[in-house]
Amino acid sequence: MRNLFNFIIRNSHWLLAILLIVFSFYLVFAHNPYQRSVYLTSANNVTGWFYTMSSNVTSFIHLRKNNQMLLEQNAVLENELFSLRSYINNLAVTASSDVDAFVRDSTEQTQFSFIPSEVVNLSFSGVNNFITINKGSKDGLKPDMGVISQRGVVGVVANVSTNFSVVIPIINPMFRLSAKLKNSDNYGSISWNGESVNTAQLGELPKHEIYQAGDTVMTSFSRIFPKQTIIGFVSGIGKTSDDNFNTFNIKLATDFNSLQDVLVIDDQFYEEQKLLENTLER
Repeated sequence: MRNLFNFIIRNSHWLLAILLIVFSFYLVFAHNPYQRSVYLTSANNVTGWFYTMSSNVTSFIHLRKNNQMLLEQNAVLENELFSLRSYINNLAVTASSDVDAFVRDSTEQTQFSFIPSEVVNLSFSGVNNFITINKGSKDGLKPDMGVISQRGVVGVVANVSTNFSVVIPIINPMFRLSAKLKNSDNYGSISWNGESVNTAQLGELPKHEIYQAGDTVMTSFSRIFPKQTIIGFVSGIGKTSDDNFNTFNIKLATDFNSLQDVLVIDDQFYEEQKLLENTLER
């Protein structure tokens, strides 16, 4: 108690000054409506700023959750779409046949399923571009799985760890994919010349190939991607060193500059087809 009294006595002039300042503010705001309104407005502005920041953070968290939910729903819809497409193709074959001895198995296994994933890193600084996603072996991912966005082809899984995977994108010189124009029976090969992340090249198409700017380019024969998966759209004629073939510049359907979410393709028959075809290479 004595120490408290000594402290008050030693600092009495400071304490008196503080009391006088507080009392002065009280007189100003209690008897001056204008000053009181200025104070309240300033306080409301500060409080409003904090509430706004808090609301923005909360909205961002909810947005990420909503995006993840939408991506998972999109994966389900993609599964249903491919199942429906296969069913329609089978109906078309059945309708064109005179044989009615075969009945479609209602328990037939769906070939493709889709695993939603988020992009955690993009490296487009050089020619050896890659993408890292947040799904790995514990989620069922393996090398050579195809990766798509909601718009089109992204790339192929190259390496896998427990929780992450590295994807070689279509905008990498190592990437190759069989492709065709939508309304054509001629097949070519997709590659990337290292120039623009928005454009790839479709080569090895015959000179007589009829095309128009904007024609859809899609996958053809591939172990990794389903047929008719969109790759991009013809934007013009590219450079070629062979007089017998055309090379088209392709505006890619996937926007790699804003890529955040992808779907990894799980082909249920991939290993079976690979093992069978590899027997011919021995």
